[in-house]
Amino acid sequence: MANNGNLGKAVKVASIILALLFLLNGGMKVAGMMVDQFAMWGYPAWFQYLIGVVELLAGVAFFRQSTRFLAAIAVIPIMAGAIFTLVKAGTAALSVTPVVALLLALFVAKQSR
Repeated sequence: MANNGNLGKAVKVASIILALLFLLNGGMKVAGMMVDQFAMWGYPAWFQYLIGVVELLAGVAFFRQSTRFLAAIAVIPIMAGAIFTLVKAGTAALSVTPVVALLLALFVAKQSR
């Protein structure tokens, strides 16, 4: 059983991983680098930018202990949607990253409330 110090460190590490992931992915979306993929999945172009902005904001929020819970709550439905989209598109193998991000976000949300 992990003590509270180790649990706190695990939350911090998970939060940093999530922050970097969402800053990278959100930045790609805001930069318009995924327009073709969103179109292929049947989503309008503006949706890519909306998701990108939310991911960027969450990425920043994961760095602060006081905002980690909100960041995790914001990305949980986005990751669920990403998993659904990838499975529906027949590319379930690509859903590994969103599944891991979803599990990490659930962990951070549970430990940060």
